Amino acid sequence: MSDHGAQENDPHGHQSEDHIAFGKVITVGVVSLVLFAAGILWAGVILHRETRRAEESTGPTRYPALGKAEIGIVDQVPFSGDHRLADWRQERAARLNGYGWIDRAKGLAHVPIERAMEAAVGGTLPDGAPR
Repeated sequence: MSDHGAQENDPHGHQSEDHIAFGKVITVGVVSLVLFAAGILWAGVILHRETRRAEESTGPTRYPALGKAEIGIVDQVPFSGDHRLADWRQERAARLNGYGWIDRAKGLAHVPIERAMEAAVGGTLPDGAPR
C-alpha cells in the first residue's frame, strides 16, 4: 500500500530527493555559536567578579610553594632541572670503577670491577674471598 502512494506522486516509481532547509540549519548553528560565546563571556565576568571579591576579603593570591622541589609528598622537580638520576649513576660508576675502603679497620677495600673480574677469571682472589 505504501508503494502505491509513492507511485501516485511519481509516475515512474522513483523516490523524490530529500529537501534540506539549509537556511534553518545555518540559522540554528549561528544562534548556537552566539549563545556559546555569550556563555563564555558571562562565565569570565563572574570569574573576575568573584576573584576580586575574594581578594578584597583575604588579600592577593600568594603562591609560596612554587619553585620548591617538593610540596607535601608530591615531587615538583622540573624534568630539565632534575639531576638526581645522573648523580646516582655517577656515584655508582665511581664506586664500580675506582678504588676505595669498605672497612679500613678490617683492611677491606674495593677495586674497579674490571680488575676484580680479571682476578676472578685468573684465579688470583685474595684470602677469604668466596670461591
